[in-house]
Amino acid sequence: MIASRISLVLLAGWLFAATAAAEDPLPIAILNMDRIFKTHQPLLDQLAPAREEAKALQEKLQLRQAEIETVANQIRKAEPGSPDFQRLQGQLLKLNGELQQMAQAGQQTIQKKETTIYLAFYRTLDDEVAKYAKAKGLKLVLRQQDSSLDEKQPLQEILKSLNRSIIYQDGLDITDDILKALDARTSNKP
Repeated sequence: MIASRISLVLLAGWLFAATAAAEDPLPIAILNMDRIFKTHQPLLDQLAPAREEAKALQEKLQLRQAEIETVANQIRKAEPGSPDFQRLQGQLLKLNGELQQMAQAGQQTIQKKETTIYLAFYRTLDDEVAKYAKAKGLKLVLRQQDSSLDEKQPLQEILKSLNRSIIYQDGLDITDDILKALDARTSNKP
């Protein structure tokens, strides 16, 4: 009789603990970084000049490429070995070298600007996530990326979806709350 009462008390205690554990959510959340990068307007506004600079660089490179094609066409018409042919060959080499230098220098400049913007944003984001996590009692925030198993998308996107870290989640996404906090932080700046 005492053994059965002890067993009953232990069973009741175990059931109570299991029920309480099921009601208390794990202190884990996810943050959709792709959505933040695509929708946080202050970040997009900061990146806009670098993107415009990239577009202008691309236009300059296309103009230089057209010059190279013009010289290449002139070389095809020139008699091989002639002074004109040799001059055009030298000009073509010079233009190709300048094109490569222009592309590398321009890309490095743009990458440097974007890196500075992203690093500053990441620091702000880390700060907001830490504040939110402490306020909500979260112990772990995982990074999630947009993913879709749509077969019409590029192979790289399909592979990204297949290799995602988070397969399923329900109610753990804090992205909207973090976006609101970032927006509030931006609107409070002078």
